[in-house]
Amino acid sequence: MRTLNLIPFGFTPTESLVYQVLLTTGPGTGYGIARAASLARANAYSALEGLVSKGAARVEGVRPKRYRPEAPTALVAKIASDHGQALDALREHLAEITVPDSPTLVEIESARGSLQLIAHDVGRAQASVRLLAPADAYPILTPSLRKAAASGVSLDLRSIDSVALPFATVGVAHEGHHWPGQPLVAVVDEKSAVMAARTGTEVRGHWSTAPAFVAAAALAFERFGTAP
Repeated sequence: MRTLNLIPFGFTPTESLVYQVLLTTGPGTGYGIARAASLARANAYSALEGLVSKGAARVEGVRPKRYRPEAPTALVAKIASDHGQALDALREHLAEITVPDSPTLVEIESARGSLQLIAHDVGRAQASVRLLAPADAYPILTPSLRKAAASGVSLDLRSIDSVALPFATVGVAHEGHHWPGQPLVAVVDEKSAVMAARTGTEVRGHWSTAPAFVAAAALAFERFGTAP
């Protein structure tokens, strides 16, 4: 089994290890988790408290305390939300000290990176969002999409598979296409766009603010249409 790495998201190596132990062995006391992780009790307790404070675990009972992991999907959603807020603050700060934006093209090399870019843009949307994404991407993007819907942003959401959201309809797109993998297309406010494809766990594509790229993404989105 691969070692879980939460370090890029502000967790310590010990917290990453302990969260993985919680997922694989189930809830337990600090003593039990320390034994399962082969850690000194002090280090295990410190990591457990760190996980609780960062929303990756919760504590139940008093004597003894039992620690339970938050679901991976909930943790991913929280990380995406937190990082989205941090990116918003960074973007606003940079806007105050840099020249106006020029058209940009960024290569996408990971599923996480593609969804972070989309979530960031959707969270800042003011007018419209058009999104075609795999069904399992929607739980990660839901917080940003919900925020956009609450702000009155027009949402046109589609997926090859059926997706149910409580605040918006997700249409089922036509399966017949020549895309090199599962399609991932997003157009936000006609100002930024993502065009990518997922094959297995790999995602390859681009994000851009270049007008021609955004127009091409919009055309690609419309070509998929929705199934009757």
